[in-house]
Amino acid sequence: MTQLRLACRLRENVMMMRFLMVSDIHYGRKPFHGQDQSKAFEWLYDIIDKEKPDLLLSAGDFGDEASLELFCPILESTYLLTIYGNHDDVELIQTLRNRDGSLCWLQDGLIREYKGLKIAGINGNIAKVKKKAHHKTVDEIREIISKYVHLSKTIDVLITHETPKLEQVSRDKMSLGYEVFNEAVERLKPKLYLCGHVHIPSQMLTITFCG
Repeated sequence: MTQLRLACRLRENVMMMRFLMVSDIHYGRKPFHGQDQSKAFEWLYDIIDKEKPDLLLSAGDFGDEASLELFCPILESTYLLTIYGNHDDVELIQTLRNRDGSLCWLQDGLIREYKGLKIAGINGNIAKVKKKAHHKTVDEIREIISKYVHLSKTIDVLITHETPKLEQVSRDKMSLGYEVFNEAVERLKPKLYLCGHVHIPSQMLTITFCG
């Protein structure tokens, strides 16, 4: 999880916003890849209570066994905007609501505003053959990117579950990402790009894209 502070210029005023980014906590009663994740939500509750973010952003994978009851303490404490990954109850994520009644789910192709901050998401993960609700093809990802290009000249934050193809994000010298997400950053030019999925230690990279 990454803690971030972002200064947002709203008309002539500057507002300091404090928010947290979380991804891939993989809650479940059984170990996930050999790790006990049964206390994952309790850990997240503690972090939220300590940091008191204005906004919680998520790149998905709360866990297939996550329930509405587990999300309730989060929704009572902060404002949540999230996409779904490949280990989520997609229907649950799509129906979660914040205290003001707004959806927590960042829908593909729709830009959400939170206190002047423009936030866009791309849900799910890439698969050559679509077998599950969270699967997307590379062509579908490109269509979503094109929608965002036509919707707005400015996107402050872009969130995807999958990662771009970068030398810095690799395992055993093999990239874990996809070039289509490089295209997303190059075309949309977000001020901040957040992703998850790859299960390597959290890091913040400064990357310069051409174009």
